Parts: sequence; structure tokens; C-alpha cells
Amino acid sequence: FDYLYDKVGLYDKLRAVIVGHSPANEITNCWQRLGELQKNMLNFMENHDEQRIASDFFAGNAKCGKPAMIVSALMNVNPVMIYSGQEYGERGMDYEGYSGIDGRTTIYDYWSPLKIRKALFYPQELTEEEKELKEFYTVLLSKVCKNKAVSSGYFFDLTYCNLSDYSKYPFDKLYSFLRKKGKELLLVVANFDGNSRGAYVKIPAHAFDYMNIEEGMYKCKNILDCNANAISEHLVPECSIRVEVPALSGLVLRFVKQSC
Repeated sequence: FDYLYDKVGLYDKLRAVIVGHSPANEITNCWQRLGELQKNMLNFMENHDEQRIASDFFAGNAKCGKPAMIVSALMNVNPVMIYSGQEYGERGMDYEGYSGIDGRTTIYDYWSPLKIRKALFYPQELTEEEKELKEFYTVLLSKVCKNKAVSSGYFFDLTYCNLSDYSKYPFDKLYSFLRKKGKELLLVVANFDGNSRGAYVKIPAHAFDYMNIEEGMYKCKNILDCNANAISEHLVPECSIRVEVPALSGLVLRFVKQSC
């Protein structure tokens, strides 16, 4: 199989969630519809056909793409792609000749996007926001994606068991799931809201059975944040994990079973 762009599906749905046209819990329908085709999909949030996240035609802010990239990169075993300059927040708002100002980066004109020129030749001119965005993509793609639970592990969507109490889990803005491979267990929570969100993420008994999760005390740490501190959590069927999810971002909690 050649890899197929997951355009009409995950990309379109994530874009709709980013701009507020769909609630985050509708992301579940994307993987449910694909079935066995999912492993042959190439996930992305930018490419030569689509408008840049930071463009005036999409979100207008590159940070809005962070939770969508967390979902795209971590929910499946299939590959994920970033488009050149996406990691610096390229806007695609230049008048490029044939392409014009359309929020895309031209493939028809001889052109070099500003953010890429800065990164390659004038890195000292990168803003703090651009550096922070680059660091996010670096950690996500170079560190978190290499975890065995992501590259070849099981996936368990937590949406269905977190819809009953909006005050505890704002399902229109949060999307969460588990990944597991051997002893590697990850809880991923993406936040599409412009404000940080506190939530209680319920892990049902079915997840423990399906993923063979051992009950007991765990140390967990957000591996998406290099400065995060480890905390202790007691995992049992039907437990709820208290999380504080940063605005327009997410967390990836790695659980390590504690010895008796």
C-alpha cells in the first residue's frame, strides 16, 4: 500500500475543532470509520494543498495547531508529516506571484518562506514564540513519538466514558486516549481551548482488560514537558485521573509501575 493522505477525515475534523465548528469528541468518528485502512494513512496538519495553520485563512495562530498535532502524531501507528516551516509557525501570507496570498506556500513560484529563511540563515532573529513552537515539535516528534506505545502499541479512545459529566470533563475541548505497549503506558490529553483546562479523565474497566493494565501505584510524568515533575497515581478500573491541561496544547503522561 502507498500511504494515503487522511484529508477527508482526521484533517478536516481537526481543522473544524480548531476553528470551533466541531466539538473535540467528534474526533472519535474518524478512526472508527477508517477501520483497517488507518495504518495506511499519512496524518498531517499542513501540506502544499492546505492553508497554513497560522494563516488568516485558518486559525491565525500557529499555537492552535499544537493539540491537533498531538492527536495526529500519537493516536495511531501510521506515519505523521509536518510541512516545511510548520514548526516555526510559517503563515503562508506572502504574495508569491502565481499562487498569490492564499494562506498556502507556493509550489509554482521560485520562493522561500520567511520563517525558513530566518531559521536557516538568521536564527538569532527567531522570536521566543517561534523557538517555543520549534521545541514543542522537536519533543513531540523526536522524543514522544519514539515511545514504543506510540510506534507500535494499542490505542484506546477514552471519549465514550467521559461524556456524562461536562463539569469534570469538557468534551467539546478535550480529547483523550491511552496508548500501551508492554510495560509502556501513556495517557494523552489534547486541549483545543485557548484557556488551560482542569479535568478528571476516567479510565474504564474495559481499558484495563483490553490493554492488560496492571492495577497499583504508578509514578507518572508529562513527557511532553521536559520540566515536568513526576507524581504518584493509583490506577484501578473506573478510576479518574486529575489533570491540568495547558491551553492550546496537551500532555502525555507516562506511567511507570512502582515496585511493592
